[in-house]
Amino acid sequence: MTRTFTSITAEEIENTFERCPDCGTYAVQITDSHYCNTRFTSNLTDAERDQRIAADSYPGDETVAIVDQFVGDAFAYHELDADNHSLCTLHTDTPLAYCTREAAQDDQYAPCQLCQRLREKREDNR
Repeated sequence: MTRTFTSITAEEIENTFERCPDCGTYAVQITDSHYCNTRFTSNLTDAERDQRIAADSYPGDETVAIVDQFVGDAFAYHELDADNHSLCTLHTDTPLAYCTREAAQDDQYAPCQLCQRLREKREDNR
């Protein structure tokens, strides 16, 4: 059995995908799978961010994850489980970057409050 492949035309691409005007990511038109504009916007003031960073009692040398985006206003770092997945239900088209908690805080990322509540709950149940 011989299989022949055809090229995808520019029109087929245009009818299937759309490009985000904010970050340039391609997404399938029939889903709502891309959220760069609305999901990663901070409404924290600098004082609130500093307060959350100061209140984080976990070790500075632990690895956390941030959304590795080149545009936008990502502001939170996320706690990780044993498999290096965020504890919260973070959904992003953008890959995660891993760094120490201290490095994330130095870059003005504040702790994800949902991740911290989930971590505290896990530790209380031990």
